[in-house]
Amino acid sequence: MNRPTLLTALLLVLSGCDTGANLVGAATQAGERGEVAAPAKAEAGHIVGRVLDTRGQPLAGAEILVENAMLYARYLHGTSNAEGHYRVPVAPGVWSTQASITRDYNGRRYTLELQPDSSDTFDGNGGVRDFTWKLEGRMPGSAGYGYYGGFVQLSTAFGFHDDLGQVELTFTPDGPLIDGSSGQPLRLRMNDHYWVDAYQIQDIPIGRYIVTATLNEAGTERPLRIADWHQQGAGGNAEPQSRFLLDFLPNPPGGTRNSASIVIGH
Repeated sequence: MNRPTLLTALLLVLSGCDTGANLVGAATQAGERGEVAAPAKAEAGHIVGRVLDTRGQPLAGAEILVENAMLYARYLHGTSNAEGHYRVPVAPGVWSTQASITRDYNGRRYTLELQPDSSDTFDGNGGVRDFTWKLEGRMPGSAGYGYYGGFVQLSTAFGFHDDLGQVELTFTPDGPLIDGSSGQPLRLRMNDHYWVDAYQIQDIPIGRYIVTATLNEAGTERPLRIADWHQQGAGGNAEPQSRFLLDFLPNPPGGTRNSASIVIGH
């Protein structure tokens, strides 16, 4: 290589480094001002994207899993940076992308799936996939069974023969939710969005709740009592309470991830 060509190459490299530094600096300043991270741009041979939290701000530390759709157990991994961006190089093939975060909350560690902007696969040319942290809502491709919120298995105590259609459950947040937001009290009746059938409550934003139950019968409200089914099933002394403190368990015995099980009765 002659000297002019070498000098030109060096100038291009230095120019590229300076541009990259300016972009990172601009993104960092935007994050400090509370602005949303700039959208990721397509890049050949890479899967790129940005990850946002529940407030639409950049989310760092999200785990990105890129899976080969044709070859068994072939994975690539990435992590979102302080500006919410990630970049994972991919070889020729067919790839799908997922993302999750882990959060320590009230002494427990939770793994939370993030919502993709699309479920389409990529080839070796790469592409863009953005993710958002959702507290509730149906997961794509879950056939109606997967939700971002927590699941509550409901049982009735021995001798309880009343109509569950007359029961109202109230979930009142006891402190911030897992994302730091204040949350809202939820009043549940059977067959609404959350209480999908007699014994399943789904898609409750992960948090710690004070749960109460009332039986609305003949125009009067009678308070019910609630106990922890997990403790009862393990032979523990789960004393029924009129105000029950509910925590979702990340990996409960015999249950689904981020779920709880309660028993209601008189």
